[in-house]
Amino acid sequence: MTTCYFCRCTMHNVQALNILFFPLEEVRKFMRYNNSNTVKIIDCFKYYEKQEIYPSFYCNSCRRVAPGYNQSKLIYVPPTLIINLNRGRGLQYNVKIDFDEYLNIKEYVYANDGYHFYELIGVICHYGTNDMGGHFIAYCKNKDCQWYKFNDSIGTKCEFKEVKTSGLHYVLFYSYIKS
Repeated sequence: MTTCYFCRCTMHNVQALNILFFPLEEVRKFMRYNNSNTVKIIDCFKYYEKQEIYPSFYCNSCRRVAPGYNQSKLIYVPPTLIINLNRGRGLQYNVKIDFDEYLNIKEYVYANDGYHFYELIGVICHYGTNDMGGHFIAYCKNKDCQWYKFNDSIGTKCEFKEVKTSGLHYVLFYSYIKS
């Protein structure tokens, strides 16, 4: 939503999203993690909601070009929430993400429809020394809550501890748990 500086009228632009893109280096700077190279997943949602100033946009209410304040909100959330962790290039590439197996985003969802508790069901990780090469591995949890590691054509059982501490995480797949 964008709010006009002069008349305070708010305009809404609703977009359906299944994938949230979080630029980890920008989140790290926004949250002022000066000495840490690890970002918490919940801080990505805080970054998503941050207010930005648009120097000029056309206000339909007062019919003039004016500064505006833009803020993104999650109105409703999808059954499967896909979080893409944008790592950038070079030194930004090594920013790590701290996440849990369960995620509560109630504080960041505008609608109170009960769909704000999520369970992690899949992760894509990158192994390698830089952003120009390496290898991707997938982790998936089955309906019996058992985690599996898929490395090319080989699938092996694993624990969540390995999922959380392995490689650099690129994509997190969460499925909602109805409260």
